[in-house]
Amino acid sequence: MKKTVFLILTLLISNSLLAQNRDAEYAEYDEYVSELANIKINELLNYPISNLTENETLNELKKKTNSELNTLALIILNYKYAETLDFEIEEQTRLLMRMVEMADKFYENNKLIFLEHSVGYRPTFSDEEEIYNNKKVRILLMGSGTCIIDEIDYNAKRMYRTFNERMKKNIAK
Repeated sequence: MKKTVFLILTLLISNSLLAQNRDAEYAEYDEYVSELANIKINELLNYPISNLTENETLNELKKKTNSELNTLALIILNYKYAETLDFEIEEQTRLLMRMVEMADKFYENNKLIFLEHSVGYRPTFSDEEEIYNNKKVRILLMGSGTCIIDEIDYNAKRMYRTFNERMKKNIAK
């Protein structure tokens, strides 16, 4: 009887250990997929666009931010923190207009993407695809990793919405 109990306990413990090892392998694979998505997202977010509209307000913004404001990442970042950086309403509006122009340029370069804010249990960064008006569009899920949406997240969502509305309009042409 003792041998039977010992054998059963040994089998249960070894089965538990194997299951934990498999869970660890799946977790590592999930991390790999997340990191890969992050790299792909960053390639698009940091894709520089040339021949963008210039004006006095944008030139001042470039000096303030010490950047060319020619990538999605730079435009989104500076708009998200516009209040912290003490940007005037006109400067914030110019950043929104620049985002519309970026959507046009991405469409012209056949880089069809939508930007989506990710909160809660969804991945912080993910790269998915969907069909919109018979065209394959990449969905870039980007988030802060928390369930709380603060003013900075709200500003990011506004930029994503601005970009997406223009991209949808371009795709529907």
